[in-house]
Amino acid sequence: MKIDPMKLVKFIFLIPTVSNNIVQSSAFCTSKAHIPRTQLYSLESSWEHEKSVLSEPYLSELLMNDQALQSELLNQLQKLDNEQEALRRKNKKQSHIPNNDTLWTQIRMEAQHTLTKEPESGPQLYTHILSQQSLLHAVTSIVSHEISTQLIPATQLQNLFLEMLTAEDFKAISLDIMASALRSPSIIDGTALTAILFNQGLHALVCHRLSHRLWLQNRTGLAYYFQSTVSRIYSADIHPAAKIGAGIFLNAGSAGVVIGETAVIDDDVIILQGVTLGGTGKERGDRHPKVHRKAILQQSCSVLGNIVVGEGAIIAAKSICTKPVPPYTKVRGVPARFECEVSSSDDSEVFKEKGNEEWRKTSETMATGEEIKELLNKHFILAR
Repeated sequence: MKIDPMKLVKFIFLIPTVSNNIVQSSAFCTSKAHIPRTQLYSLESSWEHEKSVLSEPYLSELLMNDQALQSELLNQLQKLDNEQEALRRKNKKQSHIPNNDTLWTQIRMEAQHTLTKEPESGPQLYTHILSQQSLLHAVTSIVSHEISTQLIPATQLQNLFLEMLTAEDFKAISLDIMASALRSPSIIDGTALTAILFNQGLHALVCHRLSHRLWLQNRTGLAYYFQSTVSRIYSADIHPAAKIGAGIFLNAGSAGVVIGETAVIDDDVIILQGVTLGGTGKERGDRHPKVHRKAILQQSCSVLGNIVVGEGAIIAAKSICTKPVPPYTKVRGVPARFECEVSSSDDSEVFKEKGNEEWRKTSETMATGEEIKELLNKHFILAR
């Protein structure tokens, strides 16, 4: 039997075309029951999956793994505890900018320890950390000096931050600092001090919280000014009207991040470089994504339109997602399609203590460490 070569070539190229058409015609929201079950995506398989920053307070490994620093930390926390009890007995409410919270106590101690090891860092540490009244003063001092211009000098900028930011913003910024320290693989020492000094995504979030407050007070011109400045300096174009929760890890960088006007981002979300939360170009009004807590948006993915990204969902790198993503589901591709389910912290015991906990190796340091953890939990910022 003689086979026509041209017909054979046409038949070979026709097979993938038909297959692709069948796949593309299937809806993204196809029930998982109709999709072959793939291996469950384990929380251990990525650095992104750390314990929620909303679940427990920051605990500095740097301080805990040095016996002298650990003892000093315990003394500082006991002193703070006594001050808090005195305020409670007098029925006095603490200022919305507290100067004695546990995170700030640890950051100051990390700075003092760093100063003894690296005296050359003295000017930076003293100016931005050790001479500041509170954590909020420290963060705004750093950011103000980075975004200052001849039009608005650093001192004026810091005063504006302190005037506009609320107690809710202070809590959100504290949790953002924890997220940056615990989740950024580039912060090798895992300290909040390194995060607060050098993490550009954190600095962009602090600026956005100011521009959002300005937007809510109809000071739109100044809000747009900060949006433009942040976009130029940190490569993070965040519309002042966008609503962003607490404990966000934003990995801003040269690839840029874009978050649209009507986007809503819940607490404890991870946003990596190059992510776009935009519109489809076919809608007006409420036209941007709504990202629920614990979701992960990986490098250079685009989420377009007024769609919901469910709790704990993962959108893989370079995917383009235009349809809703169910909770605890991973999607991938262009367009994004269901890849596998994601295990949740509620039904999995995969979380482990981060780093090398030297302080657990002796009974003395372990007892001190447990006492420190008890005090930290007592004064955890979310309990206020």
